[in-house]
Amino acid sequence: MNKRIIALMIAAAIPLSLNSCAWRFRTDNDKDKSSVSEKETKPSSENDDTSLGNVLLSGEPAPDLDEVREHIEQLLDDIKIPDNRDKITEDIDLIIYDLDACKEAQTLITFEYYSDWDNESLGEKYDESYEKLFIAGQLAVYAFCHGYAEDEYKDIFEPYIVEDAVESYTDPALSIKRLEGYAKVDYEVMDERLDEYYDIIADEDLSDDEINIRCAELYLDLLGEYDTETFYEQFNRDYTPEEILELSRSVKDELLPASDKLLEAIYDCDGIDEILDDPKEFEDPFEVIREYSPKLSDEIENAANKINNEQLYRITTDEESYTGSFTDTLPVSKSAMIYVHDNKDYTSLITAVHEFGHFYASSYDDTPYFLGETNLDIAEVQSQGFQFIFTRFFDDIFGDTSEAMQAVMVYDMLDSVITGFLVGEFEYTVLKNRDSFTPEDVVECFHDIMDEYIPDYEFYYISHLFEQPGYYISYGVSALAAFEIWQDSIYDENEALDKYEKFARISCDDADNQFRAALEACGFNDVIDKKYITVLAEEISDFADQL
Repeated sequence: MNKRIIALMIAAAIPLSLNSCAWRFRTDNDKDKSSVSEKETKPSSENDDTSLGNVLLSGEPAPDLDEVREHIEQLLDDIKIPDNRDKITEDIDLIIYDLDACKEAQTLITFEYYSDWDNESLGEKYDESYEKLFIAGQLAVYAFCHGYAEDEYKDIFEPYIVEDAVESYTDPALSIKRLEGYAKVDYEVMDERLDEYYDIIADEDLSDDEINIRCAELYLDLLGEYDTETFYEQFNRDYTPEEILELSRSVKDELLPASDKLLEAIYDCDGIDEILDDPKEFEDPFEVIREYSPKLSDEIENAANKINNEQLYRITTDEESYTGSFTDTLPVSKSAMIYVHDNKDYTSLITAVHEFGHFYASSYDDTPYFLGETNLDIAEVQSQGFQFIFTRFFDDIFGDTSEAMQAVMVYDMLDSVITGFLVGEFEYTVLKNRDSFTPEDVVECFHDIMDEYIPDYEFYYISHLFEQPGYYISYGVSALAAFEIWQDSIYDENEALDKYEKFARISCDDADNQFRAALEACGFNDVIDKKYITVLAEEISDFADQL
């Protein structure tokens, strides 16, 4: 088997593909829309049945929009009454529950729909559930901003508002009915853009060049809503795009050669042909995680028992299902669920292990949905780090192919760093030149940056660029931090586990938690640093030499 084929087979699992993992999240954009559409439409109608999209894990119905609206109006009435703090607190708690319940119902319909990707009926229910969640969130923002505007109760509402949004949401011309119309329009615009992207890439009459240009036109339109100063703010980051541009040079200068060296070593590694051509199959990878979890900690064992006993995961294998993997929250049930598409290749267990890292971290996080501002950099360390923690069992699980499996996983993680920074460099370069770039310039910029590492990879392949601009760098910076757990594991497995356990307890949804600060609190190095890149490149080269 030649080296190019090996590289391509390994790359089949990299996060550049449409099959990447994603912790499904919302950012503070959902609750801080300081400007709203000017076109008014009628609010959407909702039914109150308990069909998919309207039911919780317990089987209880989630609130419909009429109920949410009723609770919002009750709060608006209660804030006009003096000395009414206890009742107002009850109102707030009920609205927070409403949002948690709408989110849990939306998670459950997501799993059904993604398991039957071409089912139009499920797709409609999925859209309805997502729209309801979006509108309910906007109504909650409206109510909390009005509460904050009342001097007597300002302190009660302060944790629930973004001050910049108060003026627009308390505008006398903005009624609940009008806001619902605006929110519906905003949701439809977001949905239409994604639909347009997927329609373009599915058009078999278009060549790759034509798809690239049409997607570049859409991408430039999307970037019209962003600016260079606030591009990373939606992800609660404590580093800047300029720092990423600077560090990207070190990634290319030092980690690209290390990656090439590692790939050469993998080519000569015993067992590589077997894990790529005839990988070990797992009837249920989450049962494998349960089997080994007692050797890690009581807390990890408890999480492994919970996910298996309560069947909080869905594994699909057929072509009719969504081919990615993700973890999503169940806020009312204080839990989470995992969706895994098993490609029946060497990633079958690794993908489940990765997602279990998200699930385990979520067991420490009870942030209400409305207050959540997911920090993807933190979330991905919690999953990528668990991958490295679990490699201590590879000898027992994979036997003679253990060394090759570990090498391939290191290569995959290194790829996450490199592609994360290259895509991050591309995104910010286009954003800085948005007003002057043509669609052709966008495609040329992509290839100028990416071709040295992945020749002939098309711009339109990366769905994240269209789903959430600015998201992608999280794969790179989080993998850098996960590599510190890998380095610790080489010398002291217990120290690596202790460091991971500390980081798993950092809430990725708490707006007060940021990436670099979280790393420092848990004893990590600052990974957004050239010296760290240099040391990592040396470690990977040494690892390759020992294969």
